[in-house]
Formats: sequence, C-alpha cells, structure tokens
Amino acid sequence: MLSISYKAYQSKKNQKIHRMINTSAWIWNHCVALQRRYYRLYKKFINVNRLQKHIAKLRNGNPKWKSLNSQTVQEICQRVYASYQRFFKKLAKRPPKFKKSKNFNSFVLKASGWSINENKLTINKVGTFKFSKSRNYENIKRISVKRDRLGDIYFILACQMQPIKFKREGNSSVGLDFGLKTYLTYSDGKENESPLFFNKYQSDLKKANKFLSKKQKTSNNRKKAKLKLAKIHKNISNKRNDYQWKLAHEICKEYSFIAIEDLNINAMKTLWGKKVSDLSFSTFVLKLEHISEKYNSSIQKIGRFYPSSKLCGCGAINKELRLSDRVWTCKSCGATNNRDKLASKNILSEGIRLYRTKHKTSFLEAV
Repeated sequence: MLSISYKAYQSKKNQKIHRMINTSAWIWNHCVALQRRYYRLYKKFINVNRLQKHIAKLRNGNPKWKSLNSQTVQEICQRVYASYQRFFKKLAKRPPKFKKSKNFNSFVLKASGWSINENKLTINKVGTFKFSKSRNYENIKRISVKRDRLGDIYFILACQMQPIKFKREGNSSVGLDFGLKTYLTYSDGKENESPLFFNKYQSDLKKANKFLSKKQKTSNNRKKAKLKLAKIHKNISNKRNDYQWKLAHEICKEYSFIAIEDLNINAMKTLWGKKVSDLSFSTFVLKLEHISEKYNSSIQKIGRFYPSSKLCGCGAINKELRLSDRVWTCKSCGATNNRDKLASKNILSEGIRLYRTKHKTSFLEAV
C-alpha cells in the first residue's frame, strides 16, 4: 500500500472542504463528550459499533452532518475509539480531548461518496476539486483530505500498487554514528555536517513571534501574523524533509548493509533541547528504513546501551569517558581514538554480529 500526496489548487470551492473538516471536528467533539459522560455515569466505555449507530441516528437529523458521507462519519468514530484504546494500553499519555475546528485537520473518504478522474476529485453532493497530479496513481482504496496550518488542502491517496524499486550502485557495509556537530559519521571515514535549519531561521522566527504577540486577539492582523509565522515553520520543515530524503537515498544507493544506533531521543532532548529536535534523528531513521526497502538494503539497529564510543579496538572499555572528550587514549594499548569514528566502526561490527545471529547464516549470504 502506497500513500501519494497531491496538493489541491487554490479555489473558492475549497471553502466547502474547510466546512467539511470543521464538521468533522464537531462530530469528534460529540463522540468524546459522549464517552466522557457515559464513563462518568456508568464507569464504562462505549463500544465502537454502538457509538457508530448512535452517531448515525444523530446524523440523519442534522443537515450539516449529512454533508459528510456515512463512511466518513464512521471513520471519525473509529478514530476516537482507537485513541481511547491507545490510552488504555498506555501507548498514549492522555485520553483524546476536545479539538477546536481550526485545529482539526482531516477527514477520510472510504469506498463510496467520491470519484476521481485524472487530476479531478469529485466528492458527492459537494463538488469537484482539481489537484496537481505530480505522480500516477492506481487502485485507490481510500482518500484522506487534509489541510495544513497555512490552510492548504492536500489529497492523500492510499493506493494498492507495486512498491517502487531502485537500482543500488554500491554493495558495501557501513556503520552510522549520529552526532550534534557532525550529523552522521560513517565507518569508512565520511562525514555529514549538521544542517541546523531551525537555528538558521531563528532570528526570523523571533521577529515573527514578536510581531504576532503585539496583535490584538481575534483581529485580522493577528491572523495574518499567525500565517506569516506558520509559513516560516513550514519552510523549515520542508528544507529538513528535503535534506533527509536526499540523504537517505544517497546512503541506501551506496550501501547494502547499514548499522545504526537505537537512540533514546527523549533523553537526548533533556540534555540538548531544541538542537536535537532540529536535527530530528528519529524522523530520519524512519525515512532511511522506508528508502532501504526500495534499494533492497538492510538496516540493523544496535542496542542503545552498547558502549560504541568507549570500546577500543583492543577490547578495553573506557568507563571514564565524558561527552566533552572527542579524542581519547586507551590505557590498555595506548591507541588514540577519535570518539565519533570509533563509534561508527563499533556500530558496524556490532550490527554485523547481530545480523548474523538473527539470520543464523554467514553475513555475506544474508546480505
């Protein structure tokens, strides 16, 4: 299943989609209110089927709710139910909450209520909307209609398609060490400098935030200032995503086996704050894993407690190593070690060991 995103053309008709998203927010809030009240009275949780039947009855008597397809309304109920399930299983820190319509950003079109032809999406009883068809699509299973903080509309098509495959040029192995000053250090000696996009635009963000804080609440000027701030944030996000996608392609194109660390991002944020958020290691790893499947490359994560920076080539572990020590000398063999380069080589060695153990075969045969 592939998800392909298309941006809708700017049009006055897009206001209809905005109203549909706002209506979805009202249904979401009604479902959350029902669940809270029911729990307060009976100390129980409403089953998703029962919730859907109740909302369906209310929908028949509400003209605004009827502007949404019945399956779209069911999907909102399922989303609320899934949010509560994540909370009960302790996968989320809190239960779902009420959302303002301006902060609600999507609804889903399932098997019915829509049709699509080339770059035109027709939503029954609503209208036809054009979008920029940047890629071909086929076998559409569902469509998510989303809006971002700038008010732009996107159609995300979930398609049953054959996965895209690329030809890999290299066939070597590499260990990658993530860092703050150096984004990636490769076991073969290469390095990628840290692209601190948030840091580069910090002065612009400061001015935009200051400009926004001076505006009167609910005024049109405040809306304009808020939009200007959102544009800067989106520009930063786009640049970061573009850098990470290109870097992921570059790595997977060259290496058949990639060993990386399973980092504790939350602990790193506690120590280094917004710099870790700016580098966004976790989202890069997700992109790397996704792209590796297209190049048929293998990703192996090593444990976060493995002493990659402290383990010398002779086998001795330097337990006294501090974060500020970029170069250190082994007391056992006298070797001088560069912290990041040593870590990347140890990550590769441990990654190969784990890969062999997992596949119970020789490394060359497995890769």
